[in-house]
Amino acid sequence: MTDREILEVVLREMTAYGRAWRSNWSGFDGRTLKHQLNRIADWAHKAIGTREESDFIEGTEFEKE
Repeated sequence: MTDREILEVVLREMTAYGRAWRSNWSGFDGRTLKHQLNRIADWAHKAIGTREESDFIEGTEFEKE
């Protein structure tokens, strides 16, 4: 993956998490959000290092819930 592709995935997933939390603040927990954002960061660091073709869809899946 290129740097741009990795950034596009990160931005897409961060936006999905934001929309999902905004739609349902009742269950908001800052620790959960921190964990979610750390997962995106971990994926991005790995993607940068390996350049593997992979995708991160946890934010998108969370938004579907």
